[in-house]
Amino acid sequence: MNSVISHTTHVTAARPSLAAGLVTGVRPRQWPKNLLVFGAVAAAGRLLVPSAIADASLAFVAFTLAASGTYLINDTIDAPSDRLHPTKSLRPVAAGLISPGLAVSMGSLLLVASVLPALLIGRTEFTATLLAYVGLTLSYSLWLKRVAVVDIVVVAAGFGLRAVGGAFAIAVPVSQWFLIVSFFGALFIVAGKRFAEQRSLGAEAASHRETLSAYAEFYTQHVMTLSSGITLVGYGLWAHDHGFLPEWWFLASLMLLVMILLRFALLVHSGVSDDPMEMAWNDRPLRVMAILFVALVVTGIEIS
Repeated sequence: MNSVISHTTHVTAARPSLAAGLVTGVRPRQWPKNLLVFGAVAAAGRLLVPSAIADASLAFVAFTLAASGTYLINDTIDAPSDRLHPTKSLRPVAAGLISPGLAVSMGSLLLVASVLPALLIGRTEFTATLLAYVGLTLSYSLWLKRVAVVDIVVVAAGFGLRAVGGAFAIAVPVSQWFLIVSFFGALFIVAGKRFAEQRSLGAEAASHRETLSAYAEFYTQHVMTLSSGITLVGYGLWAHDHGFLPEWWFLASLMLLVMILLRFALLVHSGVSDDPMEMAWNDRPLRVMAILFVALVVTGIEIS
């Protein structure tokens, strides 16, 4: 009798671990990245249009499901190296909370489910963009992450596809400057992440991420400098084309963007974390500046 009770207690206690593992595996803290689909809605001045918000929300769900699916598959592939990493070893597959088979099955199910919101949107361009994102991220997990330069460009391109997807979801044209800001802003963040990984992992960096052996610290710093400059120029040209009124409004938003980039670079160099989302969640000044920047841009679009 006691053995039955003990067995039942063990099974009951194991269930939360499995559920917690699945929740952690889909990385809900990374979901805010997919809010980029609303960038096109804001840039087009359609934040107050219910149909646009509805379609953008479906696009957000689609990219969130797709990203979560690829996270599970990627973590399965990376489990052996993750077990050697100080923090990635806590990922569910590496930690043994969920089996590789379950992770791949759930990941595949989420990838299939991501197509359903796309079908509800009903625009071929958006569906094609979503599928391109899935193909790119899976290729990254299987191969491209091991090719220097290509790896950081592919990750940045994933953000660009989110931006394009948001525009296609609500059927508005995409500004070239909007795409430049999205891509090079993402490239700045990815380069910062690589730099932080180099600093935190030291001599063992290459054993956790192959391409880090090809990147010297000055190289990732160079990429950060280059991409941040292009981001600022692209934003300035986009805002000029959009005709922000009054002019000081644009200047205020530009200064905030400069401060955001500088704050992120400071956090990266200080070794706070090698996870950009963790920085965004935990650093109050960065959060406040980002919120103020978005508020200024959205308001500037509405009054111009």
